[in-house]
Amino acid sequence: MWAFLRDHNYHVSKHLTSNLLMSVMVLSTSVFTFGFETAVLSTVQAMSQFEKRFGEWNPETEKYFISPSKLAYLNSFPLIAYAVGVVVAAQISERWGRRIIVLIMNTICIGGVLLSLFAKNYGQTLGGRMLIQIHVGMEAYLVPMYVAELVPAAIRGAMVATYAFSHILAAFIASIITNFTSRIDGHASWRIPIGLIMIFPSVVLVTSFLIPESPRWLLRKGRFEEAVDNIYYLRGADRDYPAEEEARLILETIHNATSQGRWNELFKGTNARRTWVGILAAASTQLTGQSFASNYGTVLLKSLNVMDPFTATMIKRAVVLAACIFVIVFVERIGRRRLCLIVGSMCAACLLIMGGLGTITPRQTDTSNGILALTIIFPVLYMVGFGSMYALTFWRALEICKKLIIARSLEEIDEMVESKVPAWRSREWKSSGLGSKLTELVNRDKEVLSEGKGDHVEHLDTK
Repeated sequence: MWAFLRDHNYHVSKHLTSNLLMSVMVLSTSVFTFGFETAVLSTVQAMSQFEKRFGEWNPETEKYFISPSKLAYLNSFPLIAYAVGVVVAAQISERWGRRIIVLIMNTICIGGVLLSLFAKNYGQTLGGRMLIQIHVGMEAYLVPMYVAELVPAAIRGAMVATYAFSHILAAFIASIITNFTSRIDGHASWRIPIGLIMIFPSVVLVTSFLIPESPRWLLRKGRFEEAVDNIYYLRGADRDYPAEEEARLILETIHNATSQGRWNELFKGTNARRTWVGILAAASTQLTGQSFASNYGTVLLKSLNVMDPFTATMIKRAVVLAACIFVIVFVERIGRRRLCLIVGSMCAACLLIMGGLGTITPRQTDTSNGILALTIIFPVLYMVGFGSMYALTFWRALEICKKLIIARSLEEIDEMVESKVPAWRSREWKSSGLGSKLTELVNRDKEVLSEGKGDHVEHLDTK
């Protein structure tokens, strides 16, 4: 099959061939899995049947509920597994290659889904989530780098940008499914969306033969002939494509690269600036308080008792998807830094208002409606403001400084703390505006970040 595809490769566009497109689509399906499973797991925890199976009885309200501490564990402990997945993927991919990680992480994902699907108690569902988050961590480390190493430089930015879009599109589709299954009586309401997760890693495993090993990794390991063959498989729509010449150019850039070395070199020379920019960008995206909206959003909407929380979640993810498309289309015209400073300040205002409304007691219908509107507005502003700068500072830096795994790990530590704080403080979510106290400080961090419009990553060090 591989030989057939190698000999029947066709141009889709100037820089995109059919084999390259299929490889990117398989990796995008893996990203789709990430977005779908994350959205499903954060939504089903608000379903009544899920609370009945894994929660406890509240004699005051005469309803089942998941206690704040258990909810906190359910959303924060899996992030430890996420960090483990990042580190393990980094070590394995460096030693044995990128492609094997695709097989390992999707197999782990299927195992986590099965455990979550047939969980009988709280410990089992927590274990299932932790297995799934190992997959998410491995995927988050691997896919942007893998795509960047497979595609030519001319379309690398556009291909890597599909990462966020695939994730958000998957979350939107997941919200449609959970909106309908939430109306089903019985445990099928949460089991159906969890079971559907298994479709995507299964598809990736079946089609993984379409993805070649990274030519860059092969060249670094001295396997020149294999690298040439893989380059021709990806780009050789023309019979006379100079795959060997391209391999030599890549090999030359590898020899001239400065991103390899010891971990302490992260904080030396120009790498120090890259490292701190990556850490600031990664940490700031979590310090905004977005993890509250991501992990507890549906549960919060349910507590407001204004409208169906699953319908509201679907609406929220639809407008976030539109915001993602807006960023992809207009970010180069408007400018990342301008979007970040202006829209980021609007994020701060949104959180401050939401936190203020949350302190009003007793809560009136108008107050609840205001909080509902802000929970939809905030992620849209977050995507437009912080998402545009985050893509610049982390994903583009990842192409040349793979050791920024440290920044990614620090991000997850930040998110783990943020995920635990809201649930620990109060069942009534009185701390929902916590992130607003940090958002203005975070916006000041953006003042040290360059625009990056039209530049290569290497140029960022001089700005």
